[in-house]
Amino acid sequence: MQFRNDIQGLRAIAFFLVFVFHLNKEWLPGGFLGVDLFFVISGYLVSSIILHEIKHHKFDFINFFIKRIKRIVPAYLFMLFAVAFASLYFYLFLDMGTIRGTLLRSLLFVSNQVFAGGSNYFGASMSENPLLHTWSLAIEMQFYLILPLILYFFRKKLFLVLIGMILLLSAYSTFQILHHHQNEMYFSLLARIPEFLVGALFSVLFKEGINFSRQINNILAVGCCVVFLACTAIITENSAFPGFLALIPTLAAAVLLSVRNNVMGELLGSKWLVHFGQLSYSLYLFHWPVMAVIRYRFDEYLFDLKTILFISVLTYVLSWVSYSFVESKFRKQNDTLFFKTLISSSFLFLVLCGFMPKISEQNKIPASFSSPAVGLKSHNQNSVEKLGDLSRNDSIVLIGDSHALSLKPFFNEIGRKNHFSFFTLTRNTYPAIKGIKKSDIPLEKQDKIEETNILTATTERLIAENKIIIINSIGFERLPSLTSALYSLADQIKADQKLILISTFPIVDKNPIKLNNGFKKVNSYHFIKTNNEKNRMLLHDVAKRYPNVFVYDVAKSKIFDNAPYINDTVAYFDGLHLNQFGALKLSKDLEKDFMKFLTEIKDK
Repeated sequence: MQFRNDIQGLRAIAFFLVFVFHLNKEWLPGGFLGVDLFFVISGYLVSSIILHEIKHHKFDFINFFIKRIKRIVPAYLFMLFAVAFASLYFYLFLDMGTIRGTLLRSLLFVSNQVFAGGSNYFGASMSENPLLHTWSLAIEMQFYLILPLILYFFRKKLFLVLIGMILLLSAYSTFQILHHHQNEMYFSLLARIPEFLVGALFSVLFKEGINFSRQINNILAVGCCVVFLACTAIITENSAFPGFLALIPTLAAAVLLSVRNNVMGELLGSKWLVHFGQLSYSLYLFHWPVMAVIRYRFDEYLFDLKTILFISVLTYVLSWVSYSFVESKFRKQNDTLFFKTLISSSFLFLVLCGFMPKISEQNKIPASFSSPAVGLKSHNQNSVEKLGDLSRNDSIVLIGDSHALSLKPFFNEIGRKNHFSFFTLTRNTYPAIKGIKKSDIPLEKQDKIEETNILTATTERLIAENKIIIINSIGFERLPSLTSALYSLADQIKADQKLILISTFPIVDKNPIKLNNGFKKVNSYHFIKTNNEKNRMLLHDVAKRYPNVFVYDVAKSKIFDNAPYINDTVAYFDGLHLNQFGALKLSKDLEKDFMKFLTEIKDK
């Protein structure tokens, strides 16, 4: 096949779209379509090559797979090594298991399956994983196992087979998306196959390209560019994508690939775009790990201009090294030497992954500073736990979200010293109380409410069985139905019961453990401390309406004067949650005050 500079330029555009989206999705909401553009280009080019070889009786399955491996794996493995070493230096020990697991799955090109079961692709919860972008390479390699079989065994009815698969799989993914499985579909091979096949279809239909008059060619090419770029502005993370919606930008891209002799092809074939197109694979490989490591280390999702320039330069340098000394070199290596090098390199990589936890253990931070450490058996699972003075059987229960989990050491220590026990059941994100509506919840968190509802029946039983109910949440005002649920809870409290609403501790704007790479203050960053005043006012309003509802404010403690530190020791395990050390310091400061408050309530 004749080499086409315009396709190299189109690869560069695909990368720049993804790069801008990953810098700040607000700048280009549909910039993720750059990945879909890569898929169409791959489907178009690889299908053209296979069909050409089949026509001239030169196609060989083994040779095809060898070429794909030589094209993709060396630079990919180089990136995985770089990520592994960077993780050992920049990531905390408590995250090393996750990083190592993702590295191993990425090596096998199955990371898309891991991310399909995780948090939303577009949310900040995945922004610190340096291997998130490998999902697309995993799908591409998986697709290459299927494509030659389709083209070879169905070559006599290829047009009908391709059309049928595109429509059938697009219908399947659209159905799944409309039934709240968008995240799974985003990372799904089946949902993405149509995008490759659109490229393959145009390579079948227009072997010699689309070539009318220069004027008509220009209209087609410019029109396709306008449609595709419009999609990057209109299609967003909230769209029913991929599905049938993905066919609009992918068809525009396929037509653009097929049209010959046009002004857009000449622009795309310009020297600087061709240069970035040559580097596009390595650029894609390295841009995301650079961003993810910076986001993790400095706990900052949005970048300032200085950081963007640093990311751009570092990405380019790493990509140039990868292209010049890995990607180009190994592609030309003879097969025997290549596979010897690949096998030995993969073995070394597996050894490195095996020793990662041991290597990073020297920087291990005690759980009392770096993660929740008390009451985990009764958090995120339908299991009630008893804490405090275990010899007692007091009728007290603590429920709530992760802020309630953070205060379990506080209540446990005070209970142990003052001889009362309490039962507890907590859940991430939202308290497991009746009345929270799924329709109120952002799409990326809707799976959380389904899990929360499983615990609701147990929480209701605990509320009914105990005399004192303590509830803590980071913000009851976040959802209208959560606010209503709180009022309903206060309304259902019986005359002989007491409801204590905890006005929770302040939060800070960054993760102090990450910024200090430990639990001792070494970073001079000035943290912004925030008390949720709306939540506090809501709690006091509820207490005014109901005589047996009371508010206790833990934020009044002097330990929060220099949050997130207490005498240069980190008291938070992230920006939102107290660690065990902080909770115990809080109990020491407020023990007498809380016990006085609790005694007065019991006497009422």
